[in-house]
Amino acid sequence: MTKLRESLSTVFAIFAGVFVVYIVLDWGMDITGRRRRGGPSTESQEIGVIDDEPIFYKDFSEMVKQVADNQKAQTNNEPDENQLRTIRDQVWNDLVEEKLFDEQIQKFGIAVTDQEIVDWVRGDNPPDFLRQRFTDSTGVFNRQAYESAIQNPKNKAAWLQVEGILRKQRKREKLQSIILSGLRVPESEVLQRFTDQNTKYEAEYALFEPNQLVRDDEIKVTDDDLRHYYNEHSEEFKFEPSRRLKYVMFNEVPSGADTESVTSELDDVAQRARAGADFQDLAKTYSEAPVSDAFFKHGEISQVKENAIFKAKAGEIIGPLKDFDGFHVIKVEEFRTGKDDFINASHILIQIENNDSVKALKETREVLAAARQGEDFAALAKQHSKDVGSGSRGGELGWFGKGRMVKPFEEAAFKAKVGQIVGPVRTQFGYHIIKVIARDNHEVKFSDIHISVKVSGQTRDALNQQSQDFQYLAKHGDFVKEAQGQNYTVSETPAFQKNAVIPGVGLNNALNKFAFNGKVGSISDVISLSNGYGVFMVSEVKDAGLRPFEEVKTTLEARVKREKKMEKVKSLATQLRQSLNAGDSLATLIARNGQIIVQKLAPFTLGGTIPGIGRDLGFIGGTSSLNVAEISKPIESSRGYYIIRLFSKSPFDSTLYNAQKELLRAQLLRDERNRFFTEWLDQLKKSADIVDNRDVFYR
Repeated sequence: MTKLRESLSTVFAIFAGVFVVYIVLDWGMDITGRRRRGGPSTESQEIGVIDDEPIFYKDFSEMVKQVADNQKAQTNNEPDENQLRTIRDQVWNDLVEEKLFDEQIQKFGIAVTDQEIVDWVRGDNPPDFLRQRFTDSTGVFNRQAYESAIQNPKNKAAWLQVEGILRKQRKREKLQSIILSGLRVPESEVLQRFTDQNTKYEAEYALFEPNQLVRDDEIKVTDDDLRHYYNEHSEEFKFEPSRRLKYVMFNEVPSGADTESVTSELDDVAQRARAGADFQDLAKTYSEAPVSDAFFKHGEISQVKENAIFKAKAGEIIGPLKDFDGFHVIKVEEFRTGKDDFINASHILIQIENNDSVKALKETREVLAAARQGEDFAALAKQHSKDVGSGSRGGELGWFGKGRMVKPFEEAAFKAKVGQIVGPVRTQFGYHIIKVIARDNHEVKFSDIHISVKVSGQTRDALNQQSQDFQYLAKHGDFVKEAQGQNYTVSETPAFQKNAVIPGVGLNNALNKFAFNGKVGSISDVISLSNGYGVFMVSEVKDAGLRPFEEVKTTLEARVKREKKMEKVKSLATQLRQSLNAGDSLATLIARNGQIIVQKLAPFTLGGTIPGIGRDLGFIGGTSSLNVAEISKPIESSRGYYIIRLFSKSPFDSTLYNAQKELLRAQLLRDERNRFFTEWLDQLKKSADIVDNRDVFYR
């Protein structure tokens, strides 16, 4: 084993670093936000406890820092607040699972020997993450290079890291094998899966819909009916504890100073570029996006860039330009003539309402005449066009090539001359009036220095201070009045349950804990959210209980009425089913009651979605039990009652079954193992003694 430990190549060392959490905490960066949020300063304080084992803030923050650094190395961007929260949740979840797995591994006495690791690494199927490092783009594993790397005695420390990863992985695999060892897939389940996927049915059905067949005035619902249903179904009207919160949000958006900082920096970059500095070097230094060497056609870049770049000359430097994604300084590198023509056009859409095409055409011709007489096209579009996207822009569609618009529109636009107004052009959307503004076939290559406007630390600190000030005033005064006095918007969540997603806010453990520990009127500390900060007040507390009869009376009336309708429909379906002979078509039922829906189905399987039916288990079960030419009894479903007549059923293919059954068994076993293991792990977490104090440290 010692020899193998000394035989890993540098490539293993680099790869192992991705998996191993090391302790390198850069306090100056304050990546975990410990100081900024005013959390406890004593690093030895417990951030949580997992089955009596304390997790200390310092250790936890170092793990978060490592994952954040790995993410930064992959994206070249610092994780934002929302990403950091996700990282902390993932690290915490990993710690919980690792502790619980270790307890179970110890409980079962699971061990992994050195020889097992050696055999695994040197065997025919090396660990996947090592094997991938020596697999080329075609998927071929280079065994010789792999063996050479193992024989290269360079990195003992790297092997120790990899060995630890492999040992932990193997222990967990053994644990999983023990937990799942008793799972089996019966032959009957394999046969059922095969039958559902491969047996094709042809059938027709008659649907008895209660709302179609029974009028509301035919049903009488008494108060006794409602109370009887309420008592019989009381479990359905129980509710878990819930809370409502009023809140004021302080959203993180870039300030004017943040925007000014970016524009000032890009002004300087633009001046240096115009003074002769190498644009590519500037782009490598300042741009958040790599420089592209591609040529762009009309319509392939934003309209802001489009308008500026295609009007410029090769070699010209443009900007700073403000666009949807930030600011840009652009150097136009080169133009060339492309193969395709592009059109820049505006249009006015007159929709056909209530199938009145005559009225729509008359309006279109009136607007067309006004446009051709010189009235402002953009003003006409804003007044008359029903195209929500372009109407507010004066009908502007921008540039487009062939294949982008519906055929009649495209043909009319490309046949027109620049400046010409054509129409009416009818499409499935209505009548169009089209004005061709320009036509061109040039393509452009440009270099782009792009900097987005982000929330600075100063802006974030100012926002945090603003939220802290409001929190102080709200805590010592009236929450709503203090908010109104400072022109803050007060919102309120719908009722939500413990550990659930809070509507309008999201999943936030700290906020959920506050809501369920507080009383009506309790004011929270400042809570860090994905898009800023929030101050919350508990506005409603509901403990577990049974919803009062009067509160659910409307629901009860609808349910009882439907039950009574279903009883009538069942009686009707049973009566009509008895009138059918073996060879009768279900279509004969329509003559007896025109409200019955009869439909013939295209061939279908029970394992997929049945057209017009979906995954109705009643329909599926009823069909599977029928013989060919048999007509079913009335079958209850969520839509009403079905009567099904089976035309054909493909024969069982024993040869195909024997060929597929082991694959099907493996699929079923995999699904069952995943389900069982997930439930087993969830149960472990529920039974474990877990204390999560992260909300004290990260607000």
